[in-house]
Amino acid sequence: MTTQTLGGQVAIVTGATAYIGKAICARLAQSGAQVIVSGRNAEAGAGVVAEIEKAGGQARFERADLMVPGELDALAARVSERYGRIDILVASGAGASHDSPSFRFFKDMELAHFEAYIRAHWLTRLYAIRAVHPHMVKAGGGRIVAIGTDAGRVATVGESMIGGSTAGMMQMCRALSREFGRDKIRVNMVSMSYISDAEPRWEPGSPSLMTKPGGGGMLDALKRRMLFDVQCRDIANAVAFLAGPESAAITGQTLSVNGGLSTLG
Repeated sequence: MTTQTLGGQVAIVTGATAYIGKAICARLAQSGAQVIVSGRNAEAGAGVVAEIEKAGGQARFERADLMVPGELDALAARVSERYGRIDILVASGAGASHDSPSFRFFKDMELAHFEAYIRAHWLTRLYAIRAVHPHMVKAGGGRIVAIGTDAGRVATVGESMIGGSTAGMMQMCRALSREFGRDKIRVNMVSMSYISDAEPRWEPGSPSLMTKPGGGGMLDALKRRMLFDVQCRDIANAVAFLAGPESAAITGQTLSVNGGLSTLG
């Protein structure tokens, strides 16, 4: 452990059993936070906790399904009762999991797909924020960081619902930053594009988007357009900044970590 800027603080990270969520947990623990590793897979969660503890950090696994609001309510209640406070929420996960829908043209979607996109990219964040908010108010403040895709900022073919859902989540968070600011709660977002060490596990999408003539697909096209490689640790560093004291004057903002893929203002 090197810096302890988050010493004494309690942080919940959802979707935390692998890839980006796992990296965020490790980074927050490195900064001294007591990290609550949350997800559906208890075995994977225990592995994340073990790695953090081996490095000298503090972590505990708490199971919760992002798609079930009641489970997130129960998670927040358990954490608040055990530690007396919740200081940080990182609302991550679901968007690239094995049971989430992938790139699809609008014409290839069914009604069930629309709802799945909205739940994965928007409502999961809403459920987590709703569960934690009253506990942060009680504690006298806090920091919320929602994780999303750059498709919520930049219109992209094949991501009408991925981007539309994320854009809704981002606008919700901007509005909440105004409301929650009265209770000393800051709300920010981190967005991203292709992450080289976190391949999506989602189900197949429109064939022409997944595999292009001559080889490759949509993900390969994204990789070719990026100026710099982006890995899970880069997202984790951005989250740690927004969760820490260095960002005390920042709320309602989206920090895009996309390797130069886009430069939208």
